[in-house]
Amino acid sequence: MVEGSIEYSKIKNIDAPFTELFSLLKCYENLTTKSPSLVYNSNELRVIHQHTDNAIAILLHGLQGIGHLMGMAQPNKKNIEEISQLGFFIDAIANLTEALNDLRSDANHVLEERAVMNY
Repeated sequence: MVEGSIEYSKIKNIDAPFTELFSLLKCYENLTTKSPSLVYNSNELRVIHQHTDNAIAILLHGLQGIGHLMGMAQPNKKNIEEISQLGFFIDAIANLTEALNDLRSDANHVLEERAVMNY
């Protein structure tokens, strides 16, 4: 593997597809400090930060609604499969939320490093 490149040929966590996808979408470079930093300019990072905050809020609100509906459901033989499918969907939404939070944290860190105020 060449220095600075990322190994893309293997899926590291098949149960977390959004985390995998977002790790591939993050563009890093090693600065003089030798620590990786997102390549995006500060305006792009502000937009990433804002949109990830909004997306996380929407996902969490939706999960709360699904949880409420599941709590009210009366399980029976007919809807057990549907409830199981909802469980897989909730797992995927939770992974997406985690991936978005990681991206937001990385953007926040870089903005703080650059001393960009009011993001």
